[in-house]
Amino acid sequence: MVETPDGLRPPDDPRDFLHIAPELERIAEVEFVPLLNKDSTNMHPRDWALIAEAVCARRNQGYAGFVIAHGTDTMHFSSSAVAFALGANLNFPVVFTGAQTIPSVAHGDARINLVRATKVSLTNLAEVVVSFGDYIFRGCRVQKKDERRFDAFESPGYFPVGYISEEIELHPTAKTRAAREEPLDFRPQFAEGIIQVALIPGLEPEIIVPAIEADICRGVMLQSFGWGNVPSEPPFSFEEVIRHSVYDLAKPVIITSQFPAHTTVGSAYAPGLRAVKAGAIPTGNMTNAAATAKFRWILAQVESDIRAGTLLESEKIRAVRDGMGRNFVGEMD
Repeated sequence: MVETPDGLRPPDDPRDFLHIAPELERIAEVEFVPLLNKDSTNMHPRDWALIAEAVCARRNQGYAGFVIAHGTDTMHFSSSAVAFALGANLNFPVVFTGAQTIPSVAHGDARINLVRATKVSLTNLAEVVVSFGDYIFRGCRVQKKDERRFDAFESPGYFPVGYISEEIELHPTAKTRAAREEPLDFRPQFAEGIIQVALIPGLEPEIIVPAIEADICRGVMLQSFGWGNVPSEPPFSFEEVIRHSVYDLAKPVIITSQFPAHTTVGSAYAPGLRAVKAGAIPTGNMTNAAATAKFRWILAQVESDIRAGTLLESEKIRAVRDGMGRNFVGEMD
């Protein structure tokens, strides 16, 4: 970001990154692509597709890897979405990075994160990652944890896939380049019309019913208290809302957790079991960002199959449930 009288904004020209870190040209032959120029607060699913399409279009043009400079507010959503779009056969690194400070802060992290991400893009990695501070996180396992500290991201349900010291150290769990490259399973479509509700004690389910019944709504996310637990005692029970959405409206409902290191599958508690029996779909130990991107991604494919006549409308909920339960790019245990 650069300072202006109207506040912080992205630079007008991406080549300004060379003013931030002139050593980039000593590390690699760098080409800058002015793809998007916006605050990450304003990112949306069509932007995720645009990033993935830009990478896919250049995959056979001799690049060792790709670095995506991205704002920190929604980086974990974008890295998750791009991981799904590029698929499990990705055979090169796609590295997201950003900064907690603007480049004019001499002791800040803007320059060093950009340099480190470029180094990471030259490694043997073959997946979408977030390089931030000393760590390399799987892109679909990361979430933002702090607004000011330089260690702004964490991976609560999975080890970092690499560490940045004098050398770039990749963890054995990191996906690395295969000797024989498979065709890219490129699917950059993401459904719109998803509503997410973070559950709080005493939330009246009737409040969200009009939103669910609106034509624009195509799917529902309930962010539970943990372990997939959803209120089940009247008048605050969400069981009827789940049934109404799933069985009356054919709009799938998924359950994420406010504590993403904990699973929403196999809850031993009655409220969680009753939500699943009512028709809700658990998301395992995915982060909320990964579950959001995956839900949009799966739903887009299911709706495309219905339009093409290869899937019946009556099979929609089952298809979404099957897709959400499948591990595509290491997003869940």
